[in-house]
Amino acid sequence: MPHLIAFFSEPSLSPALPRIRYVLDALAQHPFAPAGLQFALNPVAVDKFDRICVYGNAVNQPESAFVIPAQRHFFLAQPADHQLYALNEYDFNGRKLFAVEPFWKPAKQTFFQANTFAFDWLETLFFHLSRFEEYAPKPEDLDEIGNMKSAAQLFPKHGLHHIPVTDHLIAAIFEALGFTPKIMPTAFSISHDVDALQVFGANFKLLRYLGGVLFRHQSIGRWPRIIQDYKLVRQGRQPDPGDTFDWLLRLGPNAEKRIYFGFGNHSRYDHFPDLNHPRLLEIRHKALELGYETGIHPSFNTWKNAELFQAELQTAKAWLGQPVRHSRQHYLHFAFPETADLIEQNGLETDATLGFRDRVGFRAGTGFPYYLYCFKEERPYRWKEMPLVAMDCGLVREWGAYHVDLRLNWEQFVSKNRFGTAISLSLHNTYWYEQALHGIDFRKLFGSVLESQRRSL
Repeated sequence: MPHLIAFFSEPSLSPALPRIRYVLDALAQHPFAPAGLQFALNPVAVDKFDRICVYGNAVNQPESAFVIPAQRHFFLAQPADHQLYALNEYDFNGRKLFAVEPFWKPAKQTFFQANTFAFDWLETLFFHLSRFEEYAPKPEDLDEIGNMKSAAQLFPKHGLHHIPVTDHLIAAIFEALGFTPKIMPTAFSISHDVDALQVFGANFKLLRYLGGVLFRHQSIGRWPRIIQDYKLVRQGRQPDPGDTFDWLLRLGPNAEKRIYFGFGNHSRYDHFPDLNHPRLLEIRHKALELGYETGIHPSFNTWKNAELFQAELQTAKAWLGQPVRHSRQHYLHFAFPETADLIEQNGLETDATLGFRDRVGFRAGTGFPYYLYCFKEERPYRWKEMPLVAMDCGLVREWGAYHVDLRLNWEQFVSKNRFGTAISLSLHNTYWYEQALHGIDFRKLFGSVLESQRRSL
């Protein structure tokens, strides 16, 4: 049975209609939405609609209408305008919701009463999903590779990146409108970036690696073990500890799974294996056999380079022997709008880059796939963003390398997000060796999560 909602916006907001439409479509397509939900924007008649929403000072405002105040802040601006914004807290039946508004409000307010919403949730959703704040960051907010620092982004600044704030707000909107959101157990998905095949590969520098271990762990206690393993691998007396694929590819038999291969070494950040390496060919075959979808891992310098991006994509298609539909940027190196434009121009269907390199959490406040917004043409992009929620290295960078603290923090994160979102895991075959030496058992950390999901199905 369809659910039809008439949505009226005030005439002065006509320039913002594409952005309003974008948010309404995001609501209708969200997994929480009731079946058959449709929004008609400024329809001529209202007799066939189940509900009526009025945005701002719109005409045709019956007494039964749901009223949303129009903020006129993000809908009528471009990201380069550097609009001021603050995060304000609201209450909905004892649950915390958060609005992005021009000014900070000291007192918590009630989100919904008497058919009236207390803040412009359309602009808040637009801000988060479009990644408005990341399009024109200030120079001091850029990190060493040109991305906006996670610490400069709104959710991490307020300690809210571990919560799917956008998903919680959408659930509250549906409840206020009289629907029962379809809140299901959180689904986990798995992906792997094959950045390198081995820890002690051909380009391995022992002294540099030992220095990195000292810097990261403030200890030389594992140096003798690393030196011993290095010698044994080079002598052919034991397998390289980075070749964890036989276990890694069998994780989560019921989870959605993707593997991303790299196809170009053009910078000091790229160390992708030779495409003719026998072990890499085995991994490709095994991944396809086990039901993995394959994708491209564009090299570091592709983020603003159309020619390089296209060349690597052509190589990927030839090597994989099939169309390439999925992508994740190496080092999560993503430029707004340049990288987003390249993904669309090359006909890809999904990107899985928008997560954090130095922490775990929900960069856009949601774990569910969604469309980014093309400001240049005032429309959604035609490909979907698959939010990256947790990388193995992100756990260590946020919570430290002490295994007890890391385990407790990870278990707490998973526990409080058991329902009402999606969590994608990105796992690297070579990363686990160093952490295992310091007591971090990633096999147990991630294996227990995926096993508990299997039992719940």
